[in-house]
Amino acid sequence: MAWKILRLLHMHKSERAWFESLLPQSSCVLWTDRNVEADAERWRILVVDHNAASAEGLAATLSADGCDARYVLSGMDTLQAIDGWVPHVVILDISMPEHDGFATAQVLRRISPTRNAGIIAFTARGKDYVRSKGFYVGLHSV
Repeated sequence: MAWKILRLLHMHKSERAWFESLLPQSSCVLWTDRNVEADAERWRILVVDHNAASAEGLAATLSADGCDARYVLSGMDTLQAIDGWVPHVVILDISMPEHDGFATAQVLRRISPTRNAGIIAFTARGKDYVRSKGFYVGLHSV
């Protein structure tokens, strides 16, 4: 699944409809026209989730798929993680204590290193709820 998300973020709008038709109904769907420009051999992906097992498991899976994946356990830790290592994509848990995924996304959009990064919501919350709030803070997808 990781390669599908990365490919979808890197596509131009004309290619997206075709590619999205290949994904199962419950999969990742983009709702912005923003593209992630990354010409690196390995995508850098930061997983942000307060559940350590989930964060570590997703980062390990992405690493096994050939990505340079790291994880942190809070929105505050995100800012330390991107100091000297800037991800192409950030996968955010929405329901984190203190600074939730929406607040974290808003901060990431405001600082220059991550302004153009792909930001994906990774949550058990309903898609409509996440989309209604996430669009305004710069999330790409749920």
